[in-house]
Amino acid sequence: MPLQEVEQQLAELAGAMPELLKHSQGVEFWIEFMDRADAIRNRVAIDQYDWVTERIYEVLASYGISTPSRWILAAAASAG
Repeated sequence: MPLQEVEQQLAELAGAMPELLKHSQGVEFWIEFMDRADAIRNRVAIDQYDWVTERIYEVLASYGISTPSRWILAAAASAG
């Protein structure tokens, strides 16, 4: 995916956060957020993967939300 499209997708994800948080609680939020975030991560080149993941973490952090442990565990497993 071209960098401009990645930036657009990340902006859309960030823009969707207020609505996601308003209408989804707990598990419902994570299902929706992870689906959207994974859709972005799954379309980028391998050399963009870590950068995109960090940007997604920044979206969460801007709302005071911690990084999902599933991603951390998956990253650790694939690094090993």
